[in-house]
Amino acid sequence: MKVQPAVRQETARIALGTGILTVLMIAVFLIIGRFDWTVLTGALLGWAAAVGNFFLMALTVQKAADDMKPIETPEAETADGDEETDEDEKEQPLSEDAKRGKQRVQLSYTLRMLGLGVIAILGVTLPWFQSVAVLVPLLFPRLVIAFEGILMNRNNSGQ
Repeated sequence: MKVQPAVRQETARIALGTGILTVLMIAVFLIIGRFDWTVLTGALLGWAAAVGNFFLMALTVQKAADDMKPIETPEAETADGDEETDEDEKEQPLSEDAKRGKQRVQLSYTLRMLGLGVIAILGVTLPWFQSVAVLVPLLFPRLVIAFEGILMNRNNSGQ
């Protein structure tokens, strides 16, 4: 499967934003006098796990979207769009490809969360990693996405 440019671009944005936040976290460890080599190894593990998780999620969504094909229904073909209907409220039937895509996304989520759980357990139990430095970067992709959303809303409202 070829990785689409959008997946590469979004993963690069997440990697950069998460990297910046990880460096800031390391700086906090330096400022409070708690920095040692385990902070660096923990931060690298946490950053790699966070970015890897995002990339795997994006690949799964790409594959599921590629697999999904809408079902052509007679109602969709005859609707002229001028009438007020409750079609938005009705659930459209899922094709077999769409069902497989949905299952793929659900399985990917479960496996990725298990993987992150294993990484978190290793990061907390092994002496080579500082626990907080492993766990905190796992939250950074959500912060990056939220920050980008805020910036996009601010830019759209200023136009």
